[in-house]
Amino acid sequence: MSSEKFEDLEEDFVALMEEIRRKLESAKGRGGIGESKKSLLREVQRKVDQASGVLQELEHEARAAPNPYRVHMNSKTRKYRSELDDVNKTAASLAGGVRHVTIARQDLLSPSSVLGDFGAGDPQRSRLLQMNETLDRTTDSLARTFQVAAETDQIGTAVAEELRTQRESLVRTKERLEETDQNLSTSRKILRTMYRRVMTNKMILIMIIVVEICILGALIYWKFIMK
Repeated sequence: MSSEKFEDLEEDFVALMEEIRRKLESAKGRGGIGESKKSLLREVQRKVDQASGVLQELEHEARAAPNPYRVHMNSKTRKYRSELDDVNKTAASLAGGVRHVTIARQDLLSPSSVLGDFGAGDPQRSRLLQMNETLDRTTDSLARTFQVAAETDQIGTAVAEELRTQRESLVRTKERLEETDQNLSTSRKILRTMYRRVMTNKMILIMIIVVEICILGALIYWKFIMK
């Protein structure tokens, strides 16, 4: 894993996001459903796809990073994923608005719409419109469901990664504690050995002093009393 590669990818992603936001602002400022607006939204979608690819590479680099850097990189990728989802929703909303206006215009200009005022095709047209609205709502609901599922999967992956990182940290802490406990046991053994040696040396010293006192007493007795 190269931190330089992560930084390069990050610069590419940020540049793409800035370009996407500029194009979205430009699309919002253009009224109607002109071809230029449609073309601009198609360009936005291409840029969103490019940014998504770069973000996937960033997430891969973050997962492969060493533990000291992984948490920080994962935090960045989650932030970028949220930003990308936001612009994707905005682009989808603008594209949906263009699509609905186009459909409405086609309905108004269609022969069935023109003839519907005369009553013959009106009930059938109403049913078709209701079915179309139901289909649109169902499609939007499915799209939101898929989006929520994708976001949930991303959150679950991030949480699992965080838990794995924390588990590795706990395992390393446990290993360090076991090593410390072994060192403490060794230190206690050394201290007990040193204490026994000190006590042994102390007893030997006391015995030597007692022997010297006895010898000194014997010499004094022999020299001053016996004579």
